[in-house]
Amino acid sequence: MLENEKILENLEKVGFSRKEGEVFLELIKNPGANGSQIAKALSYPRTTVYQNLDILQKKGYINSYLDKEITLYETMDINEIFENYKKEISNATKFLKEELNKVEVSGKQKQFYNLNSVEDIKEKFRAVLKKAEKVVYINTNLDLFEFEKEFKKLKEKGIRVIVFSFNHIEYERLGVETYIRDSFNCSVTDSEKRIMVAADCSAAIIGSNYEGEFCGTYSENKLLANIVTEHIKNDIHLMKLEEKFGKEVNKIISLQF
Repeated sequence: MLENEKILENLEKVGFSRKEGEVFLELIKNPGANGSQIAKALSYPRTTVYQNLDILQKKGYINSYLDKEITLYETMDINEIFENYKKEISNATKFLKEELNKVEVSGKQKQFYNLNSVEDIKEKFRAVLKKAEKVVYINTNLDLFEFEKEFKKLKEKGIRVIVFSFNHIEYERLGVETYIRDSFNCSVTDSEKRIMVAADCSAAIIGSNYEGEFCGTYSENKLLANIVTEHIKNDIHLMKLEEKFGKEVNKIISLQF
């Protein structure tokens, strides 16, 4: 039956083998059955059934008792089984998340990961904001108001967020430091969207529309993160020079080099 198949598929997702799931489901339908009865119902050898009954009992999912020298089996309380399982998974997940993040990665350089759409980049951007601890540098013309909740949390934590943009957008209500170099007054089209992000000089995102497709890269490579950070800092520095000495300052700087 389709319903049974769905149950078995989900039992496998929570750690049951296929045969364990079938034996367990049969016991739910027929509590107090013995091994021979289960084997007959499932068309499995009795040795196979008893092996799986033993595994299920060791896991604490079923119980056995004697009735006239015949061993009968029944499942433990279903709600209790899965509440305990949920707690175990939650505790294990928390432990692994904390401990695996402490594991030293072999090799000097971290990997680079492709981001193949705007949604991929937005998802990774949220993750970077969530993990930030000290400062985040951002250069983008994407709509940052989508991430208002994330910026609010960063502000509450006292984490500095610095945004540079070539487009005059009122980002102040996001609680971020904003630097706008709107001398170009760029209009943003899909083909011109871009983003550069660096958090704590330890993680970076670069993304833009390339040949009609928005794609990008994420890495925890410190060299890339430092390059992105310095790039944004230089943009801000040039903007301040322009404000102080006028727009011709860029031509003067170019001639010096």
